[in-house]
Parts: sequence; C-alpha cells; structure tokens
Amino acid sequence: MSGGPEPSKPNQPTTQVVLVMNHNRDPLADLAQALARQGFEVHVGDSLAQSHRLVSAMRPDVVLLNPLVLCAGGVELELLESMQRDEDPVPVILLVDDLQALAEARHLRLPFRDFVLKPASPAECVHRVELAMQTRTSIRNLHSRARALESQVSIDFKTGLISERHMRGLIDREWKRAQRHQNPLSLLLIDVDNFKTVNDSTEYAFGDEVLRKVADALKNNVRETDYAARFGGDEFCVLLPQTSPGEAVQTALRIRQRISGMTVQKGNFTRQVTVSIGVDSYDGRSTGSVDQLRRNANRALQEAKRRGKNQVWLWSGTELEQ
Repeated sequence: MSGGPEPSKPNQPTTQVVLVMNHNRDPLADLAQALARQGFEVHVGDSLAQSHRLVSAMRPDVVLLNPLVLCAGGVELELLESMQRDEDPVPVILLVDDLQALAEARHLRLPFRDFVLKPASPAECVHRVELAMQTRTSIRNLHSRARALESQVSIDFKTGLISERHMRGLIDREWKRAQRHQNPLSLLLIDVDNFKTVNDSTEYAFGDEVLRKVADALKNNVRETDYAARFGGDEFCVLLPQTSPGEAVQTALRIRQRISGMTVQKGNFTRQVTVSIGVDSYDGRSTGSVDQLRRNANRALQEAKRRGKNQVWLWSGTELEQ
C-alpha cells in the first residue's frame, strides 16, 4: 500500500491495481490493508489533488470511491471519466452513506459499478473488488472476440472480395499515402447492368452466381497491389494505387470486355452479363477529398448507364469522357 505508484519489477506478473479515492477522509486503513493482503497493489488518494496525481501516473484496474461531493459535471466524475476506454472500462465501486445517496448515485453516468454502504466491511469490499475484476476481464475478452470477428468480416462472404466496410478504410489509407508521396490514385465504381431483372426473372441463387463471376473477373484483371471490393447489392469497387487516369481507363476497359464476353450458367438459367464502369483519378498533388473521388466516379458511372450501359466513362474536371 502506498500513496503513489512504485516502479514495476521486471519478469514479474502485473499486479492488479486498486485505487482508493478516499476524498471524504473516512478511516479506511483496514480496508486498504485487507485488499493488500489479497495481493492487490493499493494506492490511496486522500484528496482530489492526490487522486489526480495518482491517475496521471497510472491507470488502476478498479476504483473504490468514497466521494466528497459526487454530482453530474463535478470534478470527481470528470476524473473517473478521464480514465475510461470503451473497450476497457475501469469499474467503480462507490462507498455511500445511505440508500438515498445510493439512489442519487444511480443516475450518474459511471462505468459499470457496484455499491457498498458505509461503514464498509473490508471483507465485503474485497469481495466486490474481486467481482469487478472478473467482470472487467469478461468485457476485455468480449471486445477481443469482437475485434477478431471484425477482421473476419473484412471479406464479403458471397464473392470473396474485400467487404465494403474494410474497403472504405483502405481508400482512406491509400488517399493519405497518395497525398504524402504525390502519387496518382484511381477509383473504379462498377455496376452490373440490369441486375434487378436477373433476380426477378431467375432465382436469387443464380443472381449470386452472377456476382461471383463478376468478382472473379475483377480478381483476374487487377494487379496484386490493387484492391477489389463488393459495395453491396450489384455494385463493386476497384482501387488502383499509383495509377494514372489513362491506365485506370485501360484497366476498366479490360474488365468490361472480360465480363461482356462471358456467359453465366447455373441450373436452368443462362445469361450474358455486362457492367457499366465509372472512373475518377486523383493526381496526388491537387486539393480534393476521398468523398469527392467517390462522387466523381459515381457521376461517371451514372453517365455510362445513361448512355446505354456496358460502357466505361472517365470523370475529367467538370466533363465526362468516354
């Protein structure tokens, strides 16, 4: 037990840290000693200023708070909020005088919390701290599994291409890289022509086969350094780092030709498939934004569809070029 953090020793497991904020300055020495006997590293802040110093030097695993004046917008609540993280909240155990104080405290926006009525039994407090540690471990594990699942959904399950969500992050990253190195960056937005008619006149399983064949064509006609994604429904996206407008148009023409030359067959259904493609490029030096790149590529896509579909159109300034 100490009034400040001690340097950790190498090659030893990390000790769980309990911060006792005894701002009401009740006699809590027995409580702190009981926690220390259970193997916790205990720090005591007997004033708000001392608790501030402790929190600035370390992040506790659990806080036991004996508040002076705990209220919405108060400094004690601000201090508790400052140490929180969405994926790893620090549990707070409040020491309260009576049930009325407990009822008032329940309305405060605190992380998951517990309550102990004063005078606090050291044994009960140790038990509540142990439960809080278990709950915090469970929350950490849930967030860890959620991150693992999020990495799995970086792939679109129907096509094997990059998912829309993951692709948006890649576009932001490549945009910043293009700006930093002043390299061109091109974007293709691709739409399967008359896909609604395909779904309405066949079966959804056949529609899925069409999407998979289009995805395969994209995979086989881009470089390893390019990114191909499904953008929901019948829309696709290809990001081409270090690619000029002319090179991007050539890639788009190759994709359009490859898809228009294939026949999709599954079960009793057979269809010729075509796509419309809109292209926009960023030169790496001029002003602009990721949103503008997407908007312009979409404008070019809509123009390709308006002019009969199965076409490639490039956005160039305020004009469209075939």
